[in-house]
Amino acid sequence: MWPETIARQICTVAAEPCRWARRLEPAQARYCHWLCGQRIEILTRPLREAEWDMVRAFARRLQRRDIRLRFGRALDLEDDGTLRRYFDIQAGTGEIGWVREETGAIAGIAHRVMVSRLQAEIALIVRSDLRRLGIGEFLLRQMLARSTRQGLKTLSALVLRENWPVLRLAAKVGGTARQTSAGTVEVTFDAARTAAFLQPSQPGRSIEF
Repeated sequence: MWPETIARQICTVAAEPCRWARRLEPAQARYCHWLCGQRIEILTRPLREAEWDMVRAFARRLQRRDIRLRFGRALDLEDDGTLRRYFDIQAGTGEIGWVREETGAIAGIAHRVMVSRLQAEIALIVRSDLRRLGIGEFLLRQMLARSTRQGLKTLSALVLRENWPVLRLAAKVGGTARQTSAGTVEVTFDAARTAAFLQPSQPGRSIEF
């Protein structure tokens, strides 16, 4: 369960639910006001050791199935070399964005890697104990909106065919799915076509490090 201290937070934006809240599942809606007031932290440089400690704590709260669905294989994220290989970023071509809960712990992580001047690949993973609360949608919307503002034309993601929650989320925000193999689906987001889907009426803030 999400910490009760967060559940009790009062939205200072508006009493009426925003457009994003109305699109959420009922079980998620009570967290919408909290998410709308959050910021996504963007790192465009290699992580520092204190940040790696946060990622390690995040990884320890991931279930094996969620790890496999995100990376397409079973990984031992307790191994520091493996963790760094799959969560590190290359300055100039990659970035990592995350949102944190009230305690400061990471709730969800999104990666974006540039493949050309106008194209990038994206992927995200939410902590296993915080799934189905709207965090993945928040991350995806913020990363897509950021990419649109930066002038990117196309974003894509390779998703396991069995990962229906991510495929359903992608369709919800305007993604187009195309099966590339028996077990993999490529999801593409066209910036011009999905622009109307990106921002809730009270978007979360972003800060770049």
